[in-house]
Amino acid sequence: MPDRMSDDRQWYEGTSDFLLWVPKVFLVMALVMYLSRCNHWIEFATTFVLLAFIHSRWLPWRFEIGDDGLQLLFPFGRHLFLSRSSSTVRVDVVGAMVYDGRRGKHRFGYPLMDGILYQPGRESSLRSAFVERGYTVT
Repeated sequence: MPDRMSDDRQWYEGTSDFLLWVPKVFLVMALVMYLSRCNHWIEFATTFVLLAFIHSRWLPWRFEIGDDGLQLLFPFGRHLFLSRSSSTVRVDVVGAMVYDGRRGKHRFGYPLMDGILYQPGRESSLRSAFVERGYTVT
């Protein structure tokens, strides 16, 4: 099971291995397109590099819900901390979206995925992890 909660219920961790390795596959595919020099290779290689970049900036592969805030870890090593007071969370059936409430940042959110496939009961455990720590959940 990719999610873990500490015994003292101080933090909750969600991970997705798929979100960790897929941008690396995009880069490998871009390299294959570059080396093969097939028809339209430049368009395909550029598309794969662009997909890897967007994925690595927007889709965290690991998140940790703590009492003071939310720690996000992205595929190529980028870390982002969102404080509890400045973030809003929307929980859905397959995961959650966290929105940064700082000025100018409220429009875009980061999806929090606990794996790729639907698993029954995941929504309630994720919602309770956020509510127990005092996050604004919608």
